[in-house]
Amino acid sequence: MIESAVLSFALILARTGAFVGVLPMLGTHATPRTVKVGLAVALTVLYFQMLGGSATPECLTTNGPVSWLALILVMMKEALLGAFLGYAMGLILLPIRIAGEYLGAEMGLAMGAQADPTAPNPSVVVTQLFEMLAGVLFFSLDGHHVFFAALHGTFLRIPLGGWSGLSAIGPMTAGVSAAQEWGLMLAAPIGAMLFLSSVVLALMTRAAPQMNVFAFGYAVRIAFGLIGLFALMPGFVAAIVRSLAHMGELLERLV
Repeated sequence: MIESAVLSFALILARTGAFVGVLPMLGTHATPRTVKVGLAVALTVLYFQMLGGSATPECLTTNGPVSWLALILVMMKEALLGAFLGYAMGLILLPIRIAGEYLGAEMGLAMGAQADPTAPNPSVVVTQLFEMLAGVLFFSLDGHHVFFAALHGTFLRIPLGGWSGLSAIGPMTAGVSAAQEWGLMLAAPIGAMLFLSSVVLALMTRAAPQMNVFAFGYAVRIAFGLIGLFALMPGFVAAIVRSLAHMGELLERLV
């Protein structure tokens, strides 16, 4: 009985630990390790009380000693499930990052990328601004409940050691495609303004060839982008809310 309980606790910890470690906004480098470990252990205790030692897979409940190879394989499967689920949760904020990277490149800010403590690679200022805005909206709308609801759904539908991963390939592909689509839709209005600014600069160059467009072209595009951001901010915030809701519904079907 004690051995079965220990095995069940270890498998649940493998799933929740990998989930918290990959989870966006909580599993980043900016979050202290003690917070991530404490959250993973708290979730493990919660689901261990709900499932108990009876949730141990049959391959580990033989009368003889537990096979270390079988235990390692089952724990790897649980860790992969938790990591996959945490990565899938990152699709909620992926459209905002795509929109920020696209607009930053169009405004000429790609060469001024700054270190981002929440991401492994440097990002432009527009991307960081969009992600902070989306994070505030996400937590204010109780979007983090979607994360824990998805994890709870896996414990209700997928027994310990019973995940194959093949059924999630299709929904995951659809989620990535939807994230790309919503990211471009978020950036479309301001992107159109930047395109018009490029057309105006091209016409000015055509009308006055002696004018050095490169001397003020970057400043004009940045000014157009900032004016568009401030002018369209209310509609942009509403579009972010719709994007978060759409991606949340897609992830509910995923799990």
